Amino acid sequence: MRVFLNAIFVQIFLSTYIFWRGWQGLPDKNYIKVPYMAIFIGELFIYFMGFFLSGTGLLPFDALHSFAWVGTSWMIFAIYMTSLLLVYDVLKYVDGKRKIFPNGIDFKAKKYRLSYFCLSLLIVCGVMAYGNYRFRNPVVQEMNLTIEKYSPNVDKLKIVVAADIHAGYLIDKSIISEYVNIIMEQKPDIILLVGDIIDYDIKSLYEQRMETEFLRLKAPYGVYASTGNHEYIDVDESAEEKIKWLSERAGLTVLRDSMVKIADSFYLVGREDDKCETRKELSEIIQDIDKNYPVIVMNHEPHRLCEEVDAGADIALYGHTHYGQFFPVNTIMDISSAIYNTGLVPEKLKIRSMYELPYGYKKKGNTHIYVSSGLGLAGPQYRIGTLSEIMVLNVEFKN
Repeated sequence: MRVFLNAIFVQIFLSTYIFWRGWQGLPDKNYIKVPYMAIFIGELFIYFMGFFLSGTGLLPFDALHSFAWVGTSWMIFAIYMTSLLLVYDVLKYVDGKRKIFPNGIDFKAKKYRLSYFCLSLLIVCGVMAYGNYRFRNPVVQEMNLTIEKYSPNVDKLKIVVAADIHAGYLIDKSIISEYVNIIMEQKPDIILLVGDIIDYDIKSLYEQRMETEFLRLKAPYGVYASTGNHEYIDVDESAEEKIKWLSERAGLTVLRDSMVKIADSFYLVGREDDKCETRKELSEIIQDIDKNYPVIVMNHEPHRLCEEVDAGADIALYGHTHYGQFFPVNTIMDISSAIYNTGLVPEKLKIRSMYELPYGYKKKGNTHIYVSSGLGLAGPQYRIGTLSEIMVLNVEFKN
């Protein structure tokens, strides 16, 4: 329902506003106005056709992929374009009240409306092109960590971490193939996928035989995953079908509130996502481990970092936030994080989009914490002010 209401807001209200502001500046020529109108009508038709037919099986994968790309791209376009056009309207209103601009400037004149509309269009299209480039070219972030723990058989460990892959109609098989190539180029000792591996429904993965790409992920100490909130989104499929697909078809070892001791040297713990109704406390999961050995925890949503710190985790890995995905959401996250970290907002009163650490590295107590901005994206394929990343942790164990 929330997705539907967002779609109505963007497609009806914002698009109508953009259309009308552009229409007011266009010359009264049918060969200009008719194609202009056709663009908006065509986009509206494509979006709602994809929206209502996506789960019916009436559209082939390629059509759904294209429709989803157009619809989500238009959402970003509409938000940024509306913001710039509102600036013009505010200036026009202020100038009408106080006349702050020279007399020669008439904000109601078509030439000024059209010039500003075209300038806004160029800016938005340029920003979106750069944002899509940032998405299409993930950054490999590298960090060296030292853990003062006993690890008898492993002195050094290269961990490759990817969160929020969101494989599906938008992040299709060709993109997943590029992701796998980059991950394998790092020559990992172990690969960790920290939740939201699948986007929404499982159907698109079967249609593309997506498992053939995930099966290419190999590492000496294994390929492990934890669940994210998208693994629990119900899209008319059997319970836990996404998680079964990950473990049975994609060949991943999915740790669900469970742990494994690797090479008799360190522990890896995977926590269920917050959406899991049977999610356990971390203290319960690790109550039988020997904490003289290093402990690495995967926990998709970074809501309560103190849980991993209090439990004695040496490394805690998170995703989920996407660091806002695009400006200004990333800035809003930074501001809300600063407010939360003042201690003025009690834990039980904070909103779910408020994080102690929305992105990046932090050492809290003896725990090395990293919140990834994610590799893939949910929805629009644009990174504006953020980046798509793969994290490489070069860990050295020292007793």
